[in-house]
Amino acid sequence: MESSVAGSSTHAQSVRQLYIEFDGQQLVVTTDAPEVYELLTDAFTAMLVPSQRRSIGHLEFMLSPTGYAVRGGRGTDYTAPVQYLYDLIKDEILYCFTTARADLMWVHAGGVERRRKAILFAGPSGNGKSTMVTLLCERGWRFLSDDIAPIRMDADEVIPFPQAPRRRIHPGQTLAPENIGILLRESVAIDPLQIQRAPTPIGGIVFPVFQDGAVAELERVAPGEAALKLIRDCTNFADHKAAAVSRAVELARTIPVYGLTYSSRGDAQALLDLRL
Repeated sequence: MESSVAGSSTHAQSVRQLYIEFDGQQLVVTTDAPEVYELLTDAFTAMLVPSQRRSIGHLEFMLSPTGYAVRGGRGTDYTAPVQYLYDLIKDEILYCFTTARADLMWVHAGGVERRRKAILFAGPSGNGKSTMVTLLCERGWRFLSDDIAPIRMDADEVIPFPQAPRRRIHPGQTLAPENIGILLRESVAIDPLQIQRAPTPIGGIVFPVFQDGAVAELERVAPGEAALKLIRDCTNFADHKAAAVSRAVELARTIPVYGLTYSSRGDAQALLDLRL
């Protein structure tokens, strides 16, 4: 949808809207900045729909004299250069969905599907969640999500959130945590036919850890430790508290949870494809 409004300059600027859908509900996003529109269409291409049916709200990214004025979401104006907008805008959109769908348990994880079961890759940034997800998709697994996994707690199933995956270009050596954020990222194209669209029962959880020189190894994690890790990675723990603890404990008790150590991405990919 496009319209024209008078801007501060002598020419009119194009205002465009997009509808980003998650679980049958749409977030309406409006912008008059071409670079923001391009970023949104790239990052959420698999989640865009042509119209609004059940809106959860409205988010605006409009040009301002100092950068971008944001209305809706957290309402924080941006003065950052364009190259830093990607994560900022994705965070705003995720905030809108997590706020609107506080009934779900949102976990910092990526997800893939095979044989009607979801495998989640959870844990702190920089250990290869997006890398493992995209590499397995190259082996024929189906894409569920990158970086965030919404879990329906009464069914222990993952609802797809297929924002476009981006994986860090790792230098092949261990980095201090404070240096992880400076690594460049590459976008990974996923065939639309390879995207899992239906909610999928959780079949396993993997916590990857990159270690210099480590032989790829997949080991079971004890239920108590697994539950603590899941609670740590629940991004909306405050919405659930005791219920989130109970769900994490039950998940850790009833499904296999693994720790993956690796240094070679290819070896890790082959091991996961064989064992899971």
